[in-house]
Amino acid sequence: MYNAMDSRGADLAPRPKSDKFAPIFYVVTVLFCSFYVINMFAGVVVASYNRESERIGKKFLLTDQ
Repeated sequence: MYNAMDSRGADLAPRPKSDKFAPIFYVVTVLFCSFYVINMFAGVVVASYNRESERIGKKFLLTDQ
């Protein structure tokens, strides 16, 4: 991220903090990717739960009281 902030273009020497939008890009990318991974994980958990509940029965995780 710091190298991206310092870059100015092809064949130009880096200048400290010349691009102010590079950190915003990296933060948005990290947030989007982490949301995507969490969403995929939750989708697999829900799909597995639904598959097992159809296979075993609707109350397969509940205890008898």
